[in-house]
Amino acid sequence: MKILFLAHRIPYPPNKGEKIRAFHELKFLGARHTVDLFCFADSREEARHIDALKKFCRHTYVETRSKVNILAGAARSFLRGEPLSCGCFFSSKFQTEVVRALATGFYDVVFVYCSSMAQYLPLPLPVPVVMDFVDIDSAKWAQYARSSSPPVSWLFAREARELARYEEEWAAASSATIVTTRQEASLLHGEGASRVAVVGNGVEIPAENKAALPEEIRELQPYALFVGTMDYLPNVDAVEYFAEEILPRVRERHPEMGFVIVGRDPVRRVRNLASKPGIVVTGTVPEVESYLTGSTAVVAPFRIAQGIQNKLLEALAVGKPIVSTSGPAAAIGAKHGETLLVADAPQDFANALVAILEDPALCGRFSNGVDFVRRNFSWHEKLSELEQLLLRAAGLLPNCDEVVLNRARNS
Repeated sequence: MKILFLAHRIPYPPNKGEKIRAFHELKFLGARHTVDLFCFADSREEARHIDALKKFCRHTYVETRSKVNILAGAARSFLRGEPLSCGCFFSSKFQTEVVRALATGFYDVVFVYCSSMAQYLPLPLPVPVVMDFVDIDSAKWAQYARSSSPPVSWLFAREARELARYEEEWAAASSATIVTTRQEASLLHGEGASRVAVVGNGVEIPAENKAALPEEIRELQPYALFVGTMDYLPNVDAVEYFAEEILPRVRERHPEMGFVIVGRDPVRRVRNLASKPGIVVTGTVPEVESYLTGSTAVVAPFRIAQGIQNKLLEALAVGKPIVSTSGPAAAIGAKHGETLLVADAPQDFANALVAILEDPALCGRFSNGVDFVRRNFSWHEKLSELEQLLLRAAGLLPNCDEVVLNRARNS
């Protein structure tokens, strides 16, 4: 099977949710089929990582976006009544390269990773298309609108409306449409909704790490840990919520308890949290594993969130206790009291953390996280489902393989 793979960001290094999923998809498909990768990078330094992906691809094309081009593209989309997200990823040069590839590559299927990349495909479609929405971004922008004030909320609401219309159009036009959870699938409406399949994320279970913790991490203990890219609004909102509404309630009973925020590019709102008692903002770190190993618990206090949070899977894979709001827990099918603790109100969230601090037996109840992710989040199993969907879209499987699509929808 010959696949044209379009991605809005270069899938390497696999150090954030959207890149992790795209990297594993590319690696799996590239080992079994002929893949040409076309993607964007946000910097020249990032673009150099394309060399790490060439072993999976017959051909690679990476284009570096500039802030000027991003703003110009967004303005263009605003004037044309299109989603700003599409404008931020628009490039006439990129479009020329894709058109040339479609004219000469003789592909069996086009795999589109993120809806913003569908704009590069001509209509009518020259070859079958499989669209991996990952998450339904229009729902995320609607959440942004509800949590913001005018005039920003108006802009967010506009993006939610335009992007929802765009998503529905491409769900209808594609041979198959993929999202990460059943909750995301339910957000797609219209003619194409019947072809929405659920192909979740996976997680790699790390080898047991018996190395001693670095002294600088031991000095932080005990602490709750949050890991994520810290210029991403849902992550920013989550750590602010925890720092302002939850941590003070925990420290009333356990003043020794800290909060460590690990992740690249912390915006000023996040950096300012380091002035509060017990809070450490690390920025980029050489490796996250030591912070994860040293933590008392991992927290996922999301009020704005879509889809699967990989940080939860990674914490479960090393057997860490987790306290999460209900949305991220539901996305991975984790039940309160069995796999993790779920709490939405600040006091309930604080009480759950205090219980973990005070009851060692409670922590033991959640040590089955490794088994949970092994049973439910195998990359090989998830990506085999993806491969079957692509083969069927390309017409390379008989009609009896409809059962494969049904299984993917219901997983």
